[in-house]
Amino acid sequence: MIQPASNIPSFNSFGWEIEQGKREEIIDVLENFRDKRAKKNIPIFSIIDSDDDLQDIIKTSKFFINSDIEINDFILIGTGGSNLGAEALIEPLEKKNKINFHVIDNIETNKLLNLLEKVDANKTKILAVSKSGNTIETISLLLILCEWMLAKGNNLNNSVLVMSERKLKNKKNIILDIAKEKNISSVRHEESIGGRFSSLTSTGLLPATVMGANPFLIRKSARTTLDYILEEKNFFNLGSGFFLNDFPDTTKLNCIMGYGDFLEPLIRWYRQLWSESLGKKGNGIFFVSAKGPVDQHSQMQMWLDGPNIGLYSILLSSSDDAKINIPQSKFLPWSRSYTLDNLSNVMAYAAYDSLKSKNRPVRMINMPSRNSESIASLMVIFLVEVLVLAELKKINPYGQAAVEDIKVKTFSRLNK
Repeated sequence: MIQPASNIPSFNSFGWEIEQGKREEIIDVLENFRDKRAKKNIPIFSIIDSDDDLQDIIKTSKFFINSDIEINDFILIGTGGSNLGAEALIEPLEKKNKINFHVIDNIETNKLLNLLEKVDANKTKILAVSKSGNTIETISLLLILCEWMLAKGNNLNNSVLVMSERKLKNKKNIILDIAKEKNISSVRHEESIGGRFSSLTSTGLLPATVMGANPFLIRKSARTTLDYILEEKNFFNLGSGFFLNDFPDTTKLNCIMGYGDFLEPLIRWYRQLWSESLGKKGNGIFFVSAKGPVDQHSQMQMWLDGPNIGLYSILLSSSDDAKINIPQSKFLPWSRSYTLDNLSNVMAYAAYDSLKSKNRPVRMINMPSRNSESIASLMVIFLVEVLVLAELKKINPYGQAAVEDIKVKTFSRLNK
């Protein structure tokens, strides 16, 4: 198993070896990426390579956390790329923070009502994020929460902040229009970065900073990982089975199982990155996620004994921060030697062994720490892997025309 330094995860794999012809193509792609990075021609790489925006992020975070106003709850309104990266970075922080973090990412009435009954509006701050400014779910939820805050006697200018790309000539931006009408301040969403690529910009880092993350450490971890993964020998350590045949083999599935609840937001972020970037014009591999070890009792039966069409990743962390020991029992002589996290990891390795014994292509990804920096590191690895796949197949990974078509049709129905 390769164990790099810092927060970079280690990889072990079976059946994911990259054939020689593909290796040469990938070497060319990585060389091209390194050249474009040096010339600042890949916006997300340029963001990762700079700390210039971080002081502004820290300054903006003071809107939510300062010595004058005590807050108990921080609500993030957004969907897809507007919230998934932030959730992934924040998940390891929540148990260490006095502020309760809530995400409203869907128009689910009961969930919203339950939240509003639970939190104190006078000790709540809200951030609404929509890159385009026209995401109908985010706009609707913002209007509802503004009305709720006003009904509780709050000044919106002190309680709510909006993040969106700046209004361009001849381009509608509804959320900024609403912010102006209601005297709500706004901050800029990075225009050159699409939502699913924005987790390491202010979109992800501002909420993470509010919740106690150090944006300089996150950005440093991302930069170190980018240096690492753009080198051929390190990229090949991924053992990526996506390159076994002509990508994409649409009969295959990208299957990932995470062991640890703190990984669930990261996997949801990865699912969006993968699906919106690579599902273009008949291309792509479907993404399937599972939760370990729970799904060892359900999906694993299909993975092991069903059609051999999956490319499998097992994701875990060897870190054991919150230790709950299993009490000793004469019926389980091994029990006193294990915590719950130890047991979960043993089951993860057993799943890896079983997939390997069934000749299924599988890789084990082991994160050295359960912190935001390690999450950022794996984000960069997945991001580069997706960009390499897109480059090999001549796919534009940055657009999502099919998703935009849904937005157009939604507005068309609403305007009837």
